Amino acid sequence: MRIINIHKLVQFSLLCLLLGMAVGCADNDSFEQPYLNVSEKEISFSNQVGEKTITVNTNCKEWVTTTPKSWVHLTQNRNEIAVQVDPNTTGAERSSYILVDGGLAVQKIMVSQSAADISLDISKGEIVLPQAGGTTTVDLKLEGMSYDLTQNEKPDWLQVIQKKHGLKFISKPNYSATERTTKLTVTIAGKNNEVVVKQPGVATFILACNPGNPFSLHKMMDYEYRRGSILTEYGGPDEVNGIYEESYFFRTPSPLFKDVVYVNDTKYGVPTRVYTRSLTREGVNAVKTQAFQDFMRANGYTRDEKDTNHYVNIKEAYTMDVDIREENNSVVLFFYQMHTQDRSYPTFSSLDLGPIDLLNKSDKKISDVEKYEQGKNSEEMKRQTTKNNEVEALLYKTNDPTLIARTYFFFLRSDATTPQDKVGSIEQYSLFYGQPNLGIWQYGNEWFVTHEFDKLLTANNFEFVGYNGKHHVYARRSDYLTLAISGGEYADVNNGKAVMQITVLYKPTVFAGSKEQRLAKVERMLKQTNQKK
Repeated sequence: MRIINIHKLVQFSLLCLLLGMAVGCADNDSFEQPYLNVSEKEISFSNQVGEKTITVNTNCKEWVTTTPKSWVHLTQNRNEIAVQVDPNTTGAERSSYILVDGGLAVQKIMVSQSAADISLDISKGEIVLPQAGGTTTVDLKLEGMSYDLTQNEKPDWLQVIQKKHGLKFISKPNYSATERTTKLTVTIAGKNNEVVVKQPGVATFILACNPGNPFSLHKMMDYEYRRGSILTEYGGPDEVNGIYEESYFFRTPSPLFKDVVYVNDTKYGVPTRVYTRSLTREGVNAVKTQAFQDFMRANGYTRDEKDTNHYVNIKEAYTMDVDIREENNSVVLFFYQMHTQDRSYPTFSSLDLGPIDLLNKSDKKISDVEKYEQGKNSEEMKRQTTKNNEVEALLYKTNDPTLIARTYFFFLRSDATTPQDKVGSIEQYSLFYGQPNLGIWQYGNEWFVTHEFDKLLTANNFEFVGYNGKHHVYARRSDYLTLAISGGEYADVNNGKAVMQITVLYKPTVFAGSKEQRLAKVERMLKQTNQKK
């Protein structure tokens, strides 16, 4: 009798344990059967670097994902798993799996990576060969079945060799400007599948793709491979030292725009710099032709009437700036993602730029700054000096809950470019606002000027000069007063919380040169104390 009671007790304890586990995976208020589904049970890659996204649908409150192979990399973001694979240089197909574990609900995803250059799903029916030609191997997803190959035509630029599990293409370089194509028929189990083989020609102009936000490695790599580009260099992040950017350098088939570069911030998963360039006089001349305008229009880009070096592609949510450097016979095409403001934000009732009467005045020196701040009951927080004991910068904490700090930077005697009468005068100053959304809003690691603040700036005769990924520059033509607006976190301002910083200075040449040159000039002038976190 005692044995039976113990046996029942064990059964009851096991039941409680199972119920407890189920409650941890499902909703606490019900005994709903736990479930976990994934969008794909099998994924495959070519031998190149690749990325695919798996969507997870589950009622489990927590789930984890693991894989046993080091060449498979997993990034979990909400209900998605980004699966990345390293290049397969083994010469043989390799496989692994991914376990998605929610406790009582588990799914297994098979991962395979071909040794071939392309892994083709017959139903999609398109193969793109490199413009430079050469040998390209294609792995056909046949699921163990045999197939027959019929060449509808046999062009002199292409040789097709049938393999047991795929195809081998030997193509000649395509030096014409026209893409060339041919068709094949692959018959599996009596069903004919048409496959189109394409080879791009030499493109005079090269545009970069929009790699998306978050940054899609697969989209970028696929786009460049299809037009015949070759990955020539990779620069990885150094997260230990706070460097999160990784860079991809491609050699394109274009005779003029030979380089395309994509830079991605791995911490936030957003592209930070994308550009293509030509380092020849022919490239500079080419972007001035009608052919370039026709090319841009054909690819969905509209030219800005006010800034003729600025183009907008609404469909791709992409903009492009043409930066011509006549002095060194180069031209760079910079690409930027368009961002839509997430909501409306309140802004200032009027534009107050602070101690503007002290800026760049020969008769206004450090003592005038000290007097001004004493009148505001501000507290000096930091005094930065040079090796020659010149006061380089002053940081003040204010009593204003909105404008919480001001930093002043002074003309230095040790700077050979400083006019004698300006030594000790204010070269520029920065205003720090503890409520950054009064003027800027954040997307990933970037800050953007709100529509409301932009409207206030333009109402005060400021024009938007440009954005370089950090500073939004506005300037006024009447007196060349220039504003560099940014967001960020600083160790000794606002207790390390985010602030909006507006740096105020005069820049007489702010409207001269290309947009990129103007931004570079302002960027070189901007000064800062050693405050960054």
